[in-house]
Amino acid sequence: MRLLLLAAVFAVGFLQPIQAGLNATTAKAVGSRFQAGWVNGTVNVIILTTILVVLSLRTGAGFPGIAALRTVPWWAYLGGVIGATIVVTHLTAAPQLGAGLLVAIFVGGMVVGSLACDFWGFPGYSAIRIEGVRLLGLGLVAVGVLLVTRPWAT
Repeated sequence: MRLLLLAAVFAVGFLQPIQAGLNATTAKAVGSRFQAGWVNGTVNVIILTTILVVLSLRTGAGFPGIAALRTVPWWAYLGGVIGATIVVTHLTAAPQLGAGLLVAIFVGGMVVGSLACDFWGFPGYSAIRIEGVRLLGLGLVAVGVLLVTRPWAT
């Protein structure tokens, strides 16, 4: 199961720069990055609603109830804000930066953010000690970002 999860994460990671390019194309067509973000979100809602309707019909476990939604801490809804921010930032930056630079910088931010989540045990994570090998991995990501961005090149 773990191997399947790793493959799925790799696959969606592969798709992420494609998504940014598709969203940037939508922004160009509709005239606004926020309208393009809305289109992206609308497609998300349609797909997830369809899945939840099917699950509800097959298993009875579909949409969350109001009582369940009331138990969610207010700050947990910031995940949606972060998701919308990522989409709009990517579709804005993709045409100017290109896929390689966009993803290199994004991965760098993800690694730093991931280590922060592990170190402080942010909500949804257990605190994990940051050892030298993990810091070395962060350094290698930084070197990779530097090689992709090539600030010395014109």
